[in-house]
Amino acid sequence: MAVPADPLLHDAKRYLALAGRHYENFPVGSWLLPRPARLHLRRIYAFARTADDLADELRDAAALAAFGSDFLRHLDEGADDVPLFVDLRATIRQCELERELFTDLLDAFAQDLVRTRYDLPSLLDYCRRSADPVGRLVLRVSGYRKAQLDRWSDDICTALQLLNHLQDLGEDLRERDRIYFPSEDLVQFGVGEAQLRADAADAQVRAFVLHWADRIGAQFAAGWPLIGAVSGRLRWELRAILRGAAAVLRRIRLAGGDVLGERVHLGKLERTGVLLAGLCRRGAPQFTAVRA
Repeated sequence: MAVPADPLLHDAKRYLALAGRHYENFPVGSWLLPRPARLHLRRIYAFARTADDLADELRDAAALAAFGSDFLRHLDEGADDVPLFVDLRATIRQCELERELFTDLLDAFAQDLVRTRYDLPSLLDYCRRSADPVGRLVLRVSGYRKAQLDRWSDDICTALQLLNHLQDLGEDLRERDRIYFPSEDLVQFGVGEAQLRADAADAQVRAFVLHWADRIGAQFAAGWPLIGAVSGRLRWELRAILRGAAAVLRRIRLAGGDVLGERVHLGKLERTGVLLAGLCRRGAPQFTAVRA
């Protein structure tokens, strides 16, 4: 029998705290949501975070494959030896979650172990599997199953994934030899790999980053109608997520696009402010640059 690498998966009292071990710009099943939804989403987060760590931190294809096999064994054969998978199976059945939303995530994480360069179509396909399932799972847990809501959610989740890649542009290359952004765009802006390994962004890298910041901002704006299409505390949570995204985009622009030399992640107080803004501020934030 395969054994998942993270011992937290075997401790039902501890794995729900997994989100606290990682930096996140955006709420992950925050207190803005009702307690039952938080419980389901933290199980889902523990699944996704652990699988992602097997690919990103351990770079262990065998462990990731074993993790996926154990998950399916619990789902299909009724195994009960890993508490996370037992609880996640209950969530999947109670919320009627589609299996492919989980297997798409596993497939994307496995891809991270073998693919390091992208063009635009392959990047968007990666985001479809690595990010979009998460938004759809949030909708399902909250009781929403409409194609238009899924499309808005996909816009938001792809943009969140791209924003994360933009923040980590240098780190992804230096530590994992990955460049997610399209090779054709790097050529267009005159950006080579040596420039992305530098301690600070030069003019070409800055122009490239600001171009993608605007593109990502436009995609967030395209997904904003989802906020008005859901109700209750999910609306608060989604507003907080998008306000967090807008805050990161603003920080990138204030740094002049220098994501290599400037800190563009949100601090703890800023993340708390984002949650409060999700409660109090109803209008859309500024996602794209203000032009003079």
